[in-house]
Amino acid sequence: MNPAFSTIITASDADRRDLFLGASTRLGTAVQNIEKDFWVCWTLDALFNRLKTGGPRLLFKGGTSLSKAFGLISRFSEDIDITVFRDDLGQKAEVADLDALTGKKRRARLEAIRNACQAYIAGPLTAQFTHLAASVIPESRFRLELDPDDKDGQSLLFWYPSVTATTGDYIRSAVKIEAGAKSALDPHITASVTPYVIRDLPDLDLNVTNVITVKPERTFWDKVMILHGLRQWHDRRGELRHGGQRVSRHYYDLHQLMQAPLAATWQADYVLATNCAHHARLFFGSADLGLDSAVPGTFTLTPNRAMREALRKDYEAMAGMIFGDVPSLDAVLHSAEHFEQIVNGAAIAALTTKGP
Repeated sequence: MNPAFSTIITASDADRRDLFLGASTRLGTAVQNIEKDFWVCWTLDALFNRLKTGGPRLLFKGGTSLSKAFGLISRFSEDIDITVFRDDLGQKAEVADLDALTGKKRRARLEAIRNACQAYIAGPLTAQFTHLAASVIPESRFRLELDPDDKDGQSLLFWYPSVTATTGDYIRSAVKIEAGAKSALDPHITASVTPYVIRDLPDLDLNVTNVITVKPERTFWDKVMILHGLRQWHDRRGELRHGGQRVSRHYYDLHQLMQAPLAATWQADYVLATNCAHHARLFFGSADLGLDSAVPGTFTLTPNRAMREALRKDYEAMAGMIFGDVPSLDAVLHSAEHFEQIVNGAAIAALTTKGP
């Protein structure tokens, strides 16, 4: 393992607690956030730099990548979203391949991808990660297990030896490695991430390099697809997806991404938007997500009135994970509404210009 991380992990509990407390005071956030961020970075180092060579390649994506790899959001992100390269699991499948299959054959192909990923996560990855953790942490102080809430059996929970946990924390002392093999792989780049405590330990090299990461423009449109699906799901079922737990973060992420320097370029990339929607329909399609209408002109990103109270409760619970000033939920939802108007209005204007 990276000796710099090992130096911190093998220090006394009191020393680690003091380190995390110092960084939390400097950054104005909960000490549990700082501790978990350290373990998120250690986990990324384990996944991208310490596994046996020759195994399946991994891709870092989602909200945590926006925060750690690109600094585009000010939200502490507690989970790690990972895609396993399908080709490396012996399950090559591109959008064109699935498009050519009938519904029954497509479902069989997707099931084969899921089963191959599940076997890798529960088998080789679990064994190697456990060995890496045991090399620096007493075995009685950590636990790695399949996430019981993941019905596909592709996610792991790494329970780390917390020195800051208190009863009732919104932040649990576990890093969730949420894996799968169906997400899009491009565009991506190689990025570096660092834990927040790096500024407090200038003599230690805590940089985590070689992290293959989805580029933010793809994540931007993936977030758009998620918001569209949340509204469509509620319109059809009368309830927020996932019980309304931890979904307001997607609205916050889109709000922040719309402030990014390259936001206008991303917003105008309808080729990428179409690609994201097509991929989502084929690999993750559910009638209740309404992905057939996830195209410029018919996007539904604004939550309806019935969704807002549940979103408000979830957002209030999440607010402690945001560094610095916390934008109001009204401002966050206004950004979703504003972009809905932009993307749908541009499509309608284009059709009007073309004429009959």
